Amino acid sequence: MEVPMLNEDEFQMIADLYRNGIKATKEFSEKYRLPLENSSIDERFRPLREKYSEITGHEEIHQNAIMHHRISIYGDPCENCGKPLRTPQAAFCAACGQTVGEKV
Repeated sequence: MEVPMLNEDEFQMIADLYRNGIKATKEFSEKYRLPLENSSIDERFRPLREKYSEITGHEEIHQNAIMHHRISIYGDPCENCGKPLRTPQAAFCAACGQTVGEKV
């Protein structure tokens, strides 16, 4: 599935909201002596999902998935199929099997 990716400035905003969501969850859990599974994770990370939607126009339902939408963790587009390589150091494209630097 193709999803909108975040540049470093956009990702920094998202990462800050993610940290705030984790901190809020821990504080909520400690304050009310509840296990984390009983706190409203969905509500704690709502600001992060809303910011991602505002930036990209795409709604993502899970905050952990959004944390993987950072363009810098992927490589350049494959010369054969155009999909991003899985890492900047990838030797081949996981989508089509094309060896990096090899022309078809």
